[in-house]
Amino acid sequence: MKRFALFLFSVCLLIVALAAAVSTSSSDKPKPDGKTLIEAAEDKADIFALPSFGLKANLRIENLGKMLQGSYSLSWNGQDKWREEISVPGYTEIQVGGKDVVYRERNTDFLPVRIDQLHLALGFGTGGSPRSTFVRMGPTPNETVKKVHDRNERGLKLSCVEIEAAFLDRLKATRDVCVDQSTGTLVRQGSFVDGSPEPIGAKMFPRSLSYVEDGRPLVEIQITEIQASQPFQESTFEPPAGSISKPGCMNPVPAYILKQIPPKYPDQERASRTEGKVLMYALLGADGVPQQLRVVSGVSPRLNGASVNAVQQWRYAPPTCSGHAVEAETIVTITYKMS
Repeated sequence: MKRFALFLFSVCLLIVALAAAVSTSSSDKPKPDGKTLIEAAEDKADIFALPSFGLKANLRIENLGKMLQGSYSLSWNGQDKWREEISVPGYTEIQVGGKDVVYRERNTDFLPVRIDQLHLALGFGTGGSPRSTFVRMGPTPNETVKKVHDRNERGLKLSCVEIEAAFLDRLKATRDVCVDQSTGTLVRQGSFVDGSPEPIGAKMFPRSLSYVEDGRPLVEIQITEIQASQPFQESTFEPPAGSISKPGCMNPVPAYILKQIPPKYPDQERASRTEGKVLMYALLGADGVPQQLRVVSGVSPRLNGASVNAVQQWRYAPPTCSGHAVEAETIVTITYKMS
């Protein structure tokens, strides 16, 4: 009995020692800080680090209540040699990238809302914002990483980095950048619904991507082909005849707002409880000033005018390519809602 009791006592001590060792090793293991967590996830999604790849996709884009079928393709030989093509009924666009320049040909004189949302849904491109892009989602210079917290969402265990922005007018805003704990890949929030990422070379990228508002898909992308490839022929990257050229690149450091003046809710619209969203096309100049403002989807003349008057006073840190400020097109949305 004494030997048996001593044996049990030894086993208990061993179990306690093992438990303490496991506990110590897990607690001693340093957790990555928020910035490092985002950078690792961006690196995993950065298919543009591949020397060469081809991507093709089928598109469905909402127009007047109907989903139009279209196509998308991207041929990539590096930052200085790429070609992007978009085709949907009523709209065509070709962009070709050269050394710090982008050549563009399209059949409209401004960026349509749905095409802007297409670029956002893709998670890369000459537009984008820190909220959408897979390769530039980390904090901008006016943002601070606050904390990392875990949460469950859509059946996934996420590590989410809280980022706070401070504007010149002392307003503040926060956003979360979340990473799937099981795959180490970015999980976009808000209007973005992405399928499970799959390998392409050493990288990971979703095979389906969507832009959704109020539970309704406005842009759906189904990738039919994405693979690392042999370099494309030089003739692939000939600029289209008649194209315009501007300084730019495929994935600029995104613009971000420095000064944001809220619009004045017109008294008559407030009295009648008129609500809605005003969408404006804007060209962000290399000086950070919004130009060529154009209402592309409005609510009423007074709300539309109040929106334009406000955005004219906004100021941005412009997007940059290779450290140089460049112009960028965007769609600005102003939402009017009675509290």
